[in-house]
Amino acid sequence: MRLLVDTATSDEGRRISVHLADQDGMLLVVVLSHTTTTAVGADDTVLAVLADLAAVPGTASCGTDTSDEGRRVWTVLSTEHPRTRTPAS
Repeated sequence: MRLLVDTATSDEGRRISVHLADQDGMLLVVVLSHTTTTAVGADDTVLAVLADLAAVPGTASCGTDTSDEGRRVWTVLSTEHPRTRTPAS
């Protein structure tokens, strides 16, 4: 969540919105930065955030796009409990 919010606040918009939803039994988290500029592009920072999001255990997918209101950064997370590892004997 922090990665998504930090990315949205870096757009220096008036506010952000956080949306949670069910998507095929998984958790969809979307953060929208409300900016007056529609020219928000994918920069190196956002690409790094996407790589960080993809590395989070349970991430099924993630991405970013823009709308008339600003940048959307999203991730879909598995709701399955992590498997526990048993030590090798």
